[in-house]
Amino acid sequence: MRVCVFLLLLFAGGSWALICKQVVGRMKQIDASNGQVFAVDFQDNVFIRLNGRWTRVSGKLSHVTVGAAGIWGVGRDQKLYKMVEGSWAILAGLLKQIDAGGDQIVVGVDRGNNVFCSNKQAAVTAASYFTPAYSIIPGKMKYYSCGPRTCWGVNAVGNIYCRLHVYPVHCIGTHWVRVPGRFQMVEVGTDGTVFAIDHIGQVFRRVGISPCRPQGIKWARIHFVGRRFRHVTYDLGILWLVETNGNLIRCH
Repeated sequence: MRVCVFLLLLFAGGSWALICKQVVGRMKQIDASNGQVFAVDFQDNVFIRLNGRWTRVSGKLSHVTVGAAGIWGVGRDQKLYKMVEGSWAILAGLLKQIDAGGDQIVVGVDRGNNVFCSNKQAAVTAASYFTPAYSIIPGKMKYYSCGPRTCWGVNAVGNIYCRLHVYPVHCIGTHWVRVPGRFQMVEVGTDGTVFAIDHIGQVFRRVGISPCRPQGIKWARIHFVGRRFRHVTYDLGILWLVETNGNLIRCH
């Protein structure tokens, strides 16, 4: 299997080296957190990465997420599920995309691009229908993802925003900060690293994120010659990417 090395200039006078290889499998979406990797294929089958291989998980989902709040997913019919004691429990709510990567909160968007979140207590204890309780976040987003300190969203026209002061007991946050760029999706890693994919499938990393500037400073492109992507996720120093045709790339 061919292994390619990519160099990305992150800071003046510095670089970030990635060793990347294609791994077996064809997926449409992938999510990694807390050392776990889940994915769904084009037939809505769900998989977990175990011992370097994909192992099928029961059920059908169109989008899956894993994080401090547990393992969650949504079906093609927008129904919401959470893994409870090894089985999928149907929960309250109808969402098209969900993210459990925050500090034990869960967030998501519905078909109308309305944005919702559940605080830590509600998210962690959710195990049956009529749970969890949700709060609505002002604004419209088609994709919303959270890390340990901030959440990031992309709206219907590709504008990108950072949601500030998001806490386990106050998942709504306080306000949006517009960030330059036009993207189709954004994903926040377990450590708060932010990656995004633009409308032609190019991958970018947000540079300069800090406690005093949580929205970062600029976008740095990761150059993958001849490849275009549909999804990205990052955890424990591993960058996972899904190409537009479903091929999987793993970088470290």
